[in-house]
Amino acid sequence: MVNGSRLAALAGAAFFFVAGGIALAPAPAFAAGPIVIGATISQTGPLAADAVFQLKGIKLGVAVANAHGGWLGRKIVLKTYDDQSSPGTAVRLYQRLITEDKVNLLLGPYSSLVTIGVAPLINKYKMATLEPGASVPTIYVKGNKWNFQGIASSTTYLQQLLPLAKKRGEKTVALVGLESAFTLACLDARVAQAKKLGFKIVYRTTYALPMPDFSPIALAIKNAHPDVVLGCTYYPDAVGIARALHQQGFAPKYLGETVGPVEPAFIKALGPLANRIVSNTSWWHNFKTPGNKAFIAGFEKKFGGAPDYHAAVGYSSVEVLGAAVKATRSLNQAKLRAWFLSHSVPTVQGHFKIDANGLMLGASQEMVQIQNGVLKLVTPPSLAEGKVLAPYSGS
Repeated sequence: MVNGSRLAALAGAAFFFVAGGIALAPAPAFAAGPIVIGATISQTGPLAADAVFQLKGIKLGVAVANAHGGWLGRKIVLKTYDDQSSPGTAVRLYQRLITEDKVNLLLGPYSSLVTIGVAPLINKYKMATLEPGASVPTIYVKGNKWNFQGIASSTTYLQQLLPLAKKRGEKTVALVGLESAFTLACLDARVAQAKKLGFKIVYRTTYALPMPDFSPIALAIKNAHPDVVLGCTYYPDAVGIARALHQQGFAPKYLGETVGPVEPAFIKALGPLANRIVSNTSWWHNFKTPGNKAFIAGFEKKFGGAPDYHAAVGYSSVEVLGAAVKATRSLNQAKLRAWFLSHSVPTVQGHFKIDANGLMLGASQEMVQIQNGVLKLVTPPSLAEGKVLAPYSGS
């Protein structure tokens, strides 16, 4: 229990979120010590441009939960470390979170690459861990009983692009991908899809970061002259490939890149080169999901800019974790695990629902395109803000 002065200190004004935005309300008086959530995030390194949005979404989720009384009458505290986009660093830091910081709950890191490194540790200590940034389906296998996917599978990224291009008469494709867990899984799925649809694959390669010069790849793509260029990318290589193609003077009819184009920094970095690049998102501002308007308003108020789908996934992971804690009235990891596996939770990005191995069933990736400097949703038809424009001009 806390003393009277402590309760008084906690009783000042706080923000809470309502359907139309933000209002002032008295802060709740918390009845016991805090519930501590631990996580690492790639605040630096090649994954940082996207990962920081996931962290912002998590921070907002915690702030909203605390404004509504926390969980089990206790304040929620978020404890994070920078894993520097390194699996080895993340493993060391999750070990610290579990054994030294003794956090009550965990959320997974950003990216499948880092998550694959951490997964054995999560299972060793039997911590029921939502994974907001790990899309590779092979993470969620029988041997990993304590990892639960919070985002759409990597096999669904840009899945709409090749069928659309084929319908419009395109026949050839070049496919490139970063040598990382998520991007390789994405690449394999799109290669299989291209073959099934009857596309001629005129060029295919992988590359590693850091790679400051994409000129050789861009030149090879130019010489192959594909109708479609599809890249399974993160932010740095998505920017690099678009620039290199422009420098080589080649523009395919369609240029699609996965992670990267949804960030405001991408459009700022490329300027007109970004126009008509196609990408994907598992969340959008016009989704008719519970709390979506309040999420957007809260994010803009707290961070001074619009959220992306990484932010929505981070926020949703807190929504799901809170639902489990409240329903079980417990921080017991086995009880939380059982609840995750047997329940569906409505979130701002859609329904959290997983199979017996923890694989996400309730989320998918839709397609977006940058049009005149603005990112627009182009699938599904019921929510689309416009149609996919072609050709990609590359200027």
